[in-house]
Amino acid sequence: MERTKTKDLRRTMSRRALFLSGGSILFTSFLVSRLYQLQVAQNSRYSRLSDRNQYDIKIVPPVRGRLFDIKNRLLAGNAESFLLYLTPLYVDDVQKTLIDLAKIVNLSRDLQRDVIVAARKGPSFRHIIIRDDLSQRELARLAVRSPLLNGVSFGKSLRRIYPQGSLACHITGYVSPITANEIDQNPVLAKTPYLATGKVGVELAQEEKLRGMSGRERIEVNALGHPIQVLRDTDARSGEDLRLSIDISIQVQAVEILRRGNLKSVNLGTSEVQSALSKDDDLKAHIALGDDLILRDAKDRLVPPESGAAVVMDIQTGEIISLVSLPMFDPNLFTGKLLTRDWKRLNMHPRKPLLNRVISGQYAPGSTFKMVVGLAALEAGVINKNTTFNCSGDMELGNATFHCWRKGGHGMMNIITALEQSCDVFFYEISLKTGIRKIKDMAHRLGLGDVTGIDLFGEKSGIIPSHEWKLANQGSVWTPGETVVSSIGQGYVLATPLQLAVMTARLSNGKSAVSPSLIKPQNGQQILFPPLNIEPEALSIIQEGMQRVMTGGLGTARKYNLAKSFGGMAGKTGTVQVKRITKAQREKGIVKNIDRPWAERDHALFVGYAPIIKPRFAISVIVEHGGSGSSTAAPIARDILIKTMQAKS
Repeated sequence: MERTKTKDLRRTMSRRALFLSGGSILFTSFLVSRLYQLQVAQNSRYSRLSDRNQYDIKIVPPVRGRLFDIKNRLLAGNAESFLLYLTPLYVDDVQKTLIDLAKIVNLSRDLQRDVIVAARKGPSFRHIIIRDDLSQRELARLAVRSPLLNGVSFGKSLRRIYPQGSLACHITGYVSPITANEIDQNPVLAKTPYLATGKVGVELAQEEKLRGMSGRERIEVNALGHPIQVLRDTDARSGEDLRLSIDISIQVQAVEILRRGNLKSVNLGTSEVQSALSKDDDLKAHIALGDDLILRDAKDRLVPPESGAAVVMDIQTGEIISLVSLPMFDPNLFTGKLLTRDWKRLNMHPRKPLLNRVISGQYAPGSTFKMVVGLAALEAGVINKNTTFNCSGDMELGNATFHCWRKGGHGMMNIITALEQSCDVFFYEISLKTGIRKIKDMAHRLGLGDVTGIDLFGEKSGIIPSHEWKLANQGSVWTPGETVVSSIGQGYVLATPLQLAVMTARLSNGKSAVSPSLIKPQNGQQILFPPLNIEPEALSIIQEGMQRVMTGGLGTARKYNLAKSFGGMAGKTGTVQVKRITKAQREKGIVKNIDRPWAERDHALFVGYAPIIKPRFAISVIVEHGGSGSSTAAPIARDILIKTMQAKS
């Protein structure tokens, strides 16, 4: 019995020893495997974590400089916002972390996908901004759960805002996040990939001044990426605040006057308007921009507000007081992530709200160009104040007939009466005797045919044609008929609204080749402009003709002169065909503007200055497809000048 018990005991002991030794081997294997994983397989990851266990380097974006108007009212500023960002280095599973975050704050699937892509492509130590618009309630929910969210941080930032909304959109422009192309052009920006940069307007033109200089701070963190304390190495240097010459109170008035024109507003809530919105694509596109103004035209049709441009300029300093391009857009849309639907509304809008018509819209100047031709002829000695030509309603040149706008003609005209009544035939005659080269030279001296140098990018130069220009661009020689067409500001001649304002400022100034500017010099010094070098006697004749446009018994804008209390004004109307009128159409009878499709109607133009004695302000107005310069553009210019002079008195 004892032997049996001894054998059983030995058997039991052997079995236990086997289990113990097996367990020991398994445990040892696990330890070796884990040590291999920690020290070999994941050596680089834990090495990086170890290196960053004490400090995490973070680039501190600078505070962007603000934009103010002439009276220190804010045009572009910065508002506090809260950021949520993720550092892939400290995150085991980015996708799972985002799913957990989406239970706390609003994160769309598209946004989660974008963050995952950014985490795969970018360096693991670089922060990825998930949201830049957290509410305080969302921030509080995150703060409570932050110990459980490895690699997730939140902080305070500044977001660009435009408190005037669309009113100054083409002046300020807007900022939006840095693009890959910008980083390629300026590698320094790669250090602050989430910094917003100017894309158009003053925001782009003054980017270097407004941006400031980034700083750097060291953040003491633990191995999970949770911050312990912040140690700042280099303070960020704020951007420079800039004061513009724009007067936003005048800008508001100019926008309203131009967009309404001489049309009447209607109530959006009526069934008539709602029915029109369901059928009219132009009206729908307009309302989609967030504008609540719909007008009624002379034919009792519902139409969007006017499209066009208006510029008011100080003729002594060159400062731009008001710059309006219609339609407008809200620059606040661009400061964050621009929604696809918003981009489509803007980019596919039939009237192109993103185009700054003042500097980039190129239009035939029409009869506003006649001052250039008249000055060139006076300086060349081709005519004097008393030289006359008979206008019978048309002029024959070779096989072509060139018509005056007034059927039957104006009779005997001199330079002053020709400007007053805008006689075409008179300028046909003197242009042939003066020649296109001298006309081109005068146009350049008055600021046409070249960029003005205003503080904005994207300015167009317009076109003042010549023999050389046509040969280079059209591959053919210049003809006398093209000189005739150019003499009334049509054919190849193109100008921007800003150039027409500069031309008018130089005509009224009479001494200096004044140039436009938007930025007020900080030292208060005025810019010295080069001399205009145009004969004073010739200028006075042209100025008299412009005054007669407003005061003459047959002046084309005689109904819209400024009151004597404002000192009166001088100006010139222009009506520009956008579609050639054929001989058959002329014989049949020209269809009135109001009866044509909108895109086929004439452009309406007006340039002017006020007051007549000691002029202060020059203006140019273009109403796209507005019809007559006399009845559409002239009253708009008058009303804007009234508001300007009231505000500046």
